[in-house]
Amino acid sequence: MAPTAFNNVIIGQFVLSGVPIKVYASGRFLTVTDADDVEDPAIGFGMDENGAMIQFSYPEVEFLSVQGNKVDIETYNKGMAKLHGGDEAPAEKEPEADKEEDEGEEAKEGPSMSDHYDPKENINMKLKDLIKESFLGVLPSKRNMIKMKHNPLSEISQDEVDAEVEGAEAQIDAAKAKLKAAQASMKDTMKSSKEKIKAASAQPIDDGIVDTGMSVGQKYTFGKGDIVNNTNPGCVHYGSKGIVIDIPSAGEVRYSVTNGDASKTYRPGDILTKTDDQLEKI
Repeated sequence: MAPTAFNNVIIGQFVLSGVPIKVYASGRFLTVTDADDVEDPAIGFGMDENGAMIQFSYPEVEFLSVQGNKVDIETYNKGMAKLHGGDEAPAEKEPEADKEEDEGEEAKEGPSMSDHYDPKENINMKLKDLIKESFLGVLPSKRNMIKMKHNPLSEISQDEVDAEVEGAEAQIDAAKAKLKAAQASMKDTMKSSKEKIKAASAQPIDDGIVDTGMSVGQKYTFGKGDIVNNTNPGCVHYGSKGIVIDIPSAGEVRYSVTNGDASKTYRPGDILTKTDDQLEKI
């Protein structure tokens, strides 16, 4: 009887083939990285997009992603029916003697795929042994000989089969190691970047203010050579600029004008004397 839901044997077949396998369960994809992930007949494990191993139950698997191809249970059953001669026409009736001989051979055949769908009966069996047995059977009966013609495993020896499985497992282990190394590198990069951000945030910020050496509220004392600007809007010489040439008395500044023209009240070369509260150093 064909299965109505996925189980560990079915998923394990694809895993041991060495192709990338993902299960779609509970609305997300989980990557089955190794046959050991589905060794338990009750609960499987898959890696999510963040590298975390998540457990799932086989009945909740809606379909598999095999190298990007969607395989649901109906598609799988059709493939198995074709592989096991389900689409073949029934053979013609054979003589009684041959029929008895065939029945004797049939009795020696190994279990078919449907014999392994009950996980409780196979809990103590190795998954890869179940899969090989499901494909090849125990004895080469006429029916199994037909199956084996279409089975790529029948074209190589048992040692070669084991070597293929070991090679696939080694590739999976290597992929896991690369993933762990990449995750470790990512963590190191993030840690280093956070340290750089912290160090940069601790640096003093240049706000463009020139340090004059005076404290807040302290008045600047003008001196000869300073360049000044008249900032008093009520002064007739408002906007005049010049170079300080003398400090006649405390609080007064005398400067030689460097800007202006005939249209203004001041021109270059004029000598003006102002109180220091009308001027700013520029």
